[in-house]
Amino acid sequence: MTEPRFIKFYETTLRDGEQTPGVNYFPQEKLQIALALEAMGFDTLDCGFPASSPGEFEAVRLIASKVERSEVCAIGRAVKSDIDTAWEAVKIAPRSAIQPFVSVSPLHRKAKLGKTREEVLEMARTAVAHARTYTENVDFALEDTTRTEHDFILEVCAALVKEGVRFVTLCDTVGYALPWEFGQLVADVRKEFPGVRISVHCHNDLGLAVANALEGLRNGAERVDTCINGLGERAGNAATEEVVMAVRTRSADLGLDVSVDTTKITATSRLVADLSGMTVQWTKPVVGRNSFSHGGGIHQDGVLKDARTYEIMTPESIGLTSADRRMHVGKLSGRAALAAQLHELGYDLTAEPLGRAFNMAKLLLMKKRELEELDLRYIAEAAITTPAQLTTATTEAGSS
Repeated sequence: MTEPRFIKFYETTLRDGEQTPGVNYFPQEKLQIALALEAMGFDTLDCGFPASSPGEFEAVRLIASKVERSEVCAIGRAVKSDIDTAWEAVKIAPRSAIQPFVSVSPLHRKAKLGKTREEVLEMARTAVAHARTYTENVDFALEDTTRTEHDFILEVCAALVKEGVRFVTLCDTVGYALPWEFGQLVADVRKEFPGVRISVHCHNDLGLAVANALEGLRNGAERVDTCINGLGERAGNAATEEVVMAVRTRSADLGLDVSVDTTKITATSRLVADLSGMTVQWTKPVVGRNSFSHGGGIHQDGVLKDARTYEIMTPESIGLTSADRRMHVGKLSGRAALAAQLHELGYDLTAEPLGRAFNMAKLLLMKKRELEELDLRYIAEAAITTPAQLTTATTEAGSS
């Protein structure tokens, strides 16, 4: 069996994640997140855009002074002043890198830059050449790659490779690509430039960011850009935790693996949610509150017998415990879930009182959306002490 290929991460929670409308980290908060990401083992941290403001410069410089194991990277436009500022911010890090970028699509060239193809190509070439006067760790991002002419993508890549670029980042900046298209794009670039190292940067406007990222990796990309909790511009970036756990869960089928400490996923997700003010959606994959919650009676019965029936990863794998597995007692729940919930509260009901408790729970759920601990305790006590005839009469009255 072929050994899986370990992928690299360009973790961009601190930069693209902060571009989420409404998010604004203070320097010490950015450092907290950076240290959490370093502890998880991410290869490169995209720490910010130093030329954008003095505060951003200081935040990136602070991270560069404290992070020791992960590479600290700063971005800048493909202009000399941005590149100079980016390097000044990160040069004190034990491991540092810079990544200039430029828009390459016809729409961006015309509407945003007012540049011709030739001018954009020269901007990309000279940016890498100038950045390499500071460090060999120079990556370059082609903004809006997926809406760019195929021949121009290859032309830009050729110029970047000639100037000694380390990684070429192919960007689905507006989440436009379909997975098979994006995978083919990566394959085409690799075929044209066999030695090129590719990073993939995918946005989630059509809900395809993770799928596109996986297709890019499957077709030869070595690195993927991701954000914790899927933060980022508009609908966000490919979510770090989703890419990590998709690769880890389906490693054998993808031929890929990660060297990330997955047991720190939940803690880091909660840290980012707290500092960003962006609450994680309950149904968010991997880190959502409902990821290990079960509501249907059939599902609950299966999970209580063997969690693998309805769970493809364990709570422990992302830093939770089996106690975080939740059986939601609702109108679709079964007796097994109610029994499990009552057991956690110290009640082990035999068949007859459990039946009475189940009937009372269903009646109460005609009035309430969810049963709280006080409700469950009341139901358990009532089921134990109430004569069966009275419980049955109450049930029949409530059903009429």
